[in-house]
Amino acid sequence: MKLTELSSIISFAQQKKLSGGITCNHLKIQDNGSRMLTVSGDVTITLKVFDLTTKGANQLHRLMNSTRSIISEKLNGGSGLTGSVFLHKFDPNKKKFTNDSDIYTVAYNLNYIVKLEQITMLSQLSGNDFVLAVVDAISYKTDGAVSGGLTVFGGGPSSISYDTWRRYPYLGAHEFFHALKLSDLKGKTATKNLMYEYAGTGHMEVTNDQRLIMNRYIIRNLDEMYSSPYSNPNLNTVANLRIFLNKIKNGIKYNKSKFR
Repeated sequence: MKLTELSSIISFAQQKKLSGGITCNHLKIQDNGSRMLTVSGDVTITLKVFDLTTKGANQLHRLMNSTRSIISEKLNGGSGLTGSVFLHKFDPNKKKFTNDSDIYTVAYNLNYIVKLEQITMLSQLSGNDFVLAVVDAISYKTDGAVSGGLTVFGGGPSSISYDTWRRYPYLGAHEFFHALKLSDLKGKTATKNLMYEYAGTGHMEVTNDQRLIMNRYIIRNLDEMYSSPYSNPNLNTVANLRIFLNKIKNGIKYNKSKFR
């Protein structure tokens, strides 16, 4: 792939749906020389929240506002986020790209705008939206412990127990970050991290390495951006959510009459 081709691809992304409710504005790539590229621009992420509880989630708006703030803070935090990508070398003497490739360093300088929208019916879900279903309970167990939330890794859908979310307000962001390809962390060294496997009140740290993983997923990794389309309109979020919620292994309890 040539840098000019990569620039064209990024330009094409303006106001286009990427993966799961992601849109971009002013997205551009800049060649800083010495095989250093900078990707910058505004990225809007929308997470749709679906209340499927039996009694209703009367604190839902408070939890949504808190979660939006946490997601925005963690995505926009940190500095010096860099990754790498293979591109064709440019011969400055001949002023053209060669057939040889080289590793370029990619710096991510993105401004994230995060939105959480409450939905009340399935018709408000489309294509490949991000969706978080708020449910009565989840009986799925990990290492013997009952889960307060559950997410299909890399894209979702996600679910969260309303009672658990009230006790641990950070848990909504934790589940959403699974959708952005962050894994659970184990061990004593991870107890302060947002992705620590067990619920608690002091788990709020996100490392630059974790931010880089999410940036790569959101921008679809520069290699993938060239080889695959930005969005898959054939993805059926409603069908995926229905399968996810009704999978016996997941043990998700919710008000089925609201799933309409």
